[in-house]
Amino acid sequence: MMGVACIDPIILNELINEVLVKSTILSSDKSFVEGLTPRQAHIVMLLDKGSYRNGDLAARLGIEPSTLTRLLDPLVKNGVVSRNLNPDNRREILIQLTEHGLGMLQELHGKMLHVCNAVLEKVPDDDMDRVEAGIRALLHAFKQTTFHGI
Repeated sequence: MMGVACIDPIILNELINEVLVKSTILSSDKSFVEGLTPRQAHIVMLLDKGSYRNGDLAARLGIEPSTLTRLLDPLVKNGVVSRNLNPDNRREILIQLTEHGLGMLQELHGKMLHVCNAVLEKVPDDDMDRVEAGIRALLHAFKQTTFHGI
């Protein structure tokens, strides 16, 4: 494990917790965007990348497909996401944002940018390049890491 001995993982834990608390996206019961629970907001943000097969989206969220179905039902009912047959494989269902969902995604991105800008304003200009490099390295590490059974 590269670098673990030099950095206290408690600092990363504090960073992650602070992001969740300050953004209120996933850390509270109140809605970050009107009409979306924190978990639904997370789903909408994931669907930013296009369409997902049901099983792939469930795996990305770390939940069972049946749990995903229960989470998606109100989003479908409220016109935020759609479920459509995959034209390339009619046994698969593709989940994607509707126009209404894309509007909610834009609102989510706007609120996230507000949170991020507020935080970055507190970083001294002299540290900005190092902070950006560190964030990029952490993002890469997160994307490379999978968690099982936590």
